[in-house]
Amino acid sequence: MDFGRIRDSSIWENDKSNVVARETDSVLKIGTVKDVINDINGELRYTVEVLNKGVIARISCKLLRRFGGVYNYEDYVYQGYNVAPTSTQIGYTAKAGDSVIVGQINGRGSEGIILGGVTHIARNSSTALKAAGGPQYNMMFNGINNSINSSGEWTLTFMGLPTNIKVLNDTAKGPIPAPKYDTKIGSTFIKIDKTGGYTVSDNANETPQTIKIDKAAGTVSIISGKIVLTLTKKSEAVSLTSKSLAVNASESISKSTKKYTLSATTSASIKSPKVAIGTSSIELLDQIIKAIEKLGLVTPISPVGPCTPLQATPQWAQVLQIQNQIKSIKGSIS
Repeated sequence: MDFGRIRDSSIWENDKSNVVARETDSVLKIGTVKDVINDINGELRYTVEVLNKGVIARISCKLLRRFGGVYNYEDYVYQGYNVAPTSTQIGYTAKAGDSVIVGQINGRGSEGIILGGVTHIARNSSTALKAAGGPQYNMMFNGINNSINSSGEWTLTFMGLPTNIKVLNDTAKGPIPAPKYDTKIGSTFIKIDKTGGYTVSDNANETPQTIKIDKAAGTVSIISGKIVLTLTKKSEAVSLTSKSLAVNASESISKSTKKYTLSATTSASIKSPKVAIGTSSIELLDQIIKAIEKLGLVTPISPVGPCTPLQATPQWAQVLQIQNQIKSIKGSIS
């Protein structure tokens, strides 16, 4: 069969063929992330499914960043989805891949770029911000919720990974369920309120633990269950409530105040090799020792006249024994 003469297209141009070859597409498209890999340079490359003229097409895309420097950059990975090889049409509510806006650099399908995300059709609408609340911000990523309300209060909440997160990697079948969180692990938060106060709390279901700097009241509170430590800036007061208190200092403990009161409803004890109680010039145990010495010189008077001093009696040796024991624990106040 004679096909005739084949012309060299570099010489004999065909306008219709040239239009097709040089055609570009600058229309932005909504797509669904299918999967992601790192190319030979380590760059993240996404396969994004888009609807192009009624046909589902897959475009290789880079990710648009807020920073594009050598030292300043931002990386994050979008969620893809799995589908059975024999599947035909799978609804978007079953595709866990992120919904994104895709452009094409120079209008070429081989140079796709993800410009950002749009609301996934399977997302629960109750999690959306309410327009009536005014300017707000809300972000959820891998169980971390970052939000700023209309009053300018910032809260960072740790929810933990959803307990049902594995469904995102299951083969796409039916609608994606809403995330479920373990409140025994999650709900820990950090918050800066509208008065400038700062709070960090594990927000436990029972006996939560919280550190709060109340800028307006001028207090710092540390709460762990029923243990409460409060510092008040204005009065320079410290208050501690606890069931028990243990202080272990390997070298020394020093306290200085004008007035000191200790109240124990059951007992009080001081255990130390040396003990000193008193002032810089008068020490209690030293005075007791001297009192015993003076008492030994006392000469009782009987009806028949003066007797020998007490220290000369046979029983005085027992008193000296006690005196020596007091001397052994007597300390000094420097």
